[in-house]
This record gives sequence, structure tokens and C-alpha cells, in this order.
Amino acid sequence: NVLFSPLFLYFPDVESGQQVTEAVTIQIGHAETLLPLLTLLGFFRDSEALKSTNFAQQAQRSFRTSYMMPYAANLLLVLYDCGNGDLRLQALLNEKPVAFPGLTDLTSSMPRYEDVRSHYRELLRGCDFETECQLFNKPVDS
Repeated sequence: NVLFSPLFLYFPDVESGQQVTEAVTIQIGHAETLLPLLTLLGFFRDSEALKSTNFAQQAQRSFRTSYMMPYAANLLLVLYDCGNGDLRLQALLNEKPVAFPGLTDLTSSMPRYEDVRSHYRELLRGCDFETECQLFNKPVDS
């Protein structure tokens, strides 16, 4: 089963016995949707922030949009059923495997599906849109 989405993540709830009914789910977007998604998921996070004072030392930084988002970029999430309940998830960015941040201690480039779900459990719960996007009642003093 292949899952692709720069707009949202779809993780079927396989623990509840939910069947995946579609072999492929495709969502189309732009770099303006894919880059925030990659950032939200923690891909290409550097240990030190890029500043004007450390630009030369950061020449080999991970977060380089010109490498992450070339002219035509894509994110592919492939769900593998390896049998005996062993589901694995592989992320590919621009057709190249990338490790899920925080799951890099695993020996496989394809961590267990349940480990990925557990790692991103807060994101999968969603957010309270009204709280996150409310406007201030009074202007902030400057």
C-alpha cells in the first residue's frame, strides 16, 4: 500500500482491524505545503540554528530548502505489510529514502508502523483549530 500526501498524513488504524481499502492515496500540493509538513515532522532539523554569525560554520547544515524542495519535489510514504502483523513505513523524499527523525536509532530505514504512529501521536490527535487560530481581542502593545 502506498500513501502520498504533502497536505496531510493518513495513518490507517491497523490496530483496530481497519482495512486499507485504497492501494494509493494521492494528494497534490506545492512547496508551500510540503516544506511546512517536513518541518512539522522534524525532518532536516539542525542541532544549531542558522544565524548571521555562524553562516560559514553552517555550510553543511541539513535544512537547505534548495536541496529539500527542488523545482519538482515529492514525499512518498510507503506502507509495507511484511507478514505476521509486521507493518513497516518508509519515507522517500524526491525518490530518496529519508529516516524518520527520532527513529534513527533503529537499524532499518523502514521503522515499524506502530513506532512511527507512536512517535507522531500528538500530531495525529490533531489540534484545536479555534484555540490555535484565534485572533487577539486587543492589539498587542508595541
